[in-house]
Amino acid sequence: MFTQFYNVPDYLNPSFTGSSGGTNISVLNRTQWFGLNYGLNSQFFSIDGFSEKMNSGLGLSIMNHQESTTRYNFTQMNFNYSYQVKLNRDWGFYPSISAGFGTKDYAFDNLLLEDQILIYQGIININSNDPFLTNDSVSFFDMSAGFLVFNDRLWFGANLKHLTNPNISFDNEGGKVKLKSFLSVHGGYKIPLKTRYKREKFNLYFNMNYMRQANFDRLDIGSLVKYNGISLGVFGAFAPTSLDSKSHKLTSLNFVTNMDYKRFTFGYSYDYNLSSLIDTKGIFEISVSYQFDSIFGDNSSIPCGCK
Repeated sequence: MFTQFYNVPDYLNPSFTGSSGGTNISVLNRTQWFGLNYGLNSQFFSIDGFSEKMNSGLGLSIMNHQESTTRYNFTQMNFNYSYQVKLNRDWGFYPSISAGFGTKDYAFDNLLLEDQILIYQGIININSNDPFLTNDSVSFFDMSAGFLVFNDRLWFGANLKHLTNPNISFDNEGGKVKLKSFLSVHGGYKIPLKTRYKREKFNLYFNMNYMRQANFDRLDIGSLVKYNGISLGVFGAFAPTSLDSKSHKLTSLNFVTNMDYKRFTFGYSYDYNLSSLIDTKGIFEISVSYQFDSIFGDNSSIPCGCK
């Protein structure tokens, strides 16, 4: 999950594919809990455009995640497709589907196994006969589907990831660990604010994103104020479902800012933890987007400002 979900909407929902008013390239880096002696980093890349002949958005996205201590790495590449339906003069409906491949590896050579401990010799053998060491990676096919409904000021959508519930077990000898489905429900509302001059753009945005996977859920809700090319805002991250009596409801306050410069959009966010993770120095994200004329020669956009 990303705090700046509004800056990488193709990850939030494939229905945003091809809806930026041209071809859009986005890059985001997330650094998590850097106050610990434990690196947890994620990167996301996407490119998408719109074809008027196909009345469709086409895109490619890549997500990568690493943990430095365990050397765990996860990478997934998806091909996204959205179809644009005009319900009436004011409302649009974009259904979508996404398909791709993921791979996980865990560098099991860092583990110390029983047959490496030579007690009577008082040494550790660098080699092991355990066949589990050969199962250091797993690949899988994955799919997701979503939809988006919007008008000039309001947008609402949902996305269900891992429709195939792929087996992600490292045990190639019949182990089964199904990747649980991930549900995201999201939306927003734009309120235009009055200014002295017509050429000035002044808007207030309210956005929310609810996520659930298995027994865990999270709700991000907040607002941004955007004046011309500068926006500032704050979101609260909530845990609606309590897993035990010590669970925190409000887990962090997330401060966000964006700056538009010509065809670039620069984003920065910082999550201030309010739970037992308060001493981890939080989470920060940096994003950069660039928009140019559609590579298909046609442009399409969502007017409500959700992208």
